[in-house]
Amino acid sequence: MPATRKARITASVPEQEQEILAAAADEFAAVGLRKASMDEVARTAGVSRSTLYRRFPNKEALFQAVAMETFETGLSRLEDAAVGLAPRDAVVEAFALGAEMVQASPLLHRVVYEDNSVRDLLGGVGALFIEVVTARVADTLRSCGATMPDDALMQAVEIQVRIVMSYLAVPASDPERAAPEYVRGIAADFLAPMIH
Repeated sequence: MPATRKARITASVPEQEQEILAAAADEFAAVGLRKASMDEVARTAGVSRSTLYRRFPNKEALFQAVAMETFETGLSRLEDAAVGLAPRDAVVEAFALGAEMVQASPLLHRVVYEDNSVRDLLGGVGALFIEVVTARVADTLRSCGATMPDDALMQAVEIQVRIVMSYLAVPASDPERAAPEYVRGIAADFLAPMIH
């Protein structure tokens, strides 16, 4: 059971939200989406139930906020890892780091490998999300020195984003195929050559 965070009457709204999101991430990682308790999240975050529900009206809204924060943090890590690398090397490093993050993060591990209800909730990821991620990754690769035309770069990156989403939706049955070094090899052999 996660430790209870001490209630702080003077906490600002952003501080409260960060406490809530941290407590929720712990709760979702520990027991999954269906069994997660909003009461436990409020208790652990040190906020009242009314404060929690004022910020996040239901468990799904809370999970979506946690997922967006996790996504943003992960994407920022991938962008940071690409700094100073050639475009193809950045692709390889991003795929390997992504695989490492899924294995190392209890929340990501549960989402990808254990909790079908989470995958069902995320199954509605739309075209706009894919476009946003594609554009951001393409910008990162361009900053790494990619020289291919914009349209070709966007198409290649969109294919790679869709591949990632496919593996997250239906993970490989062999755990060895999810290991960072295996993913690194696949990225080097098949995905990095798409970028120039």
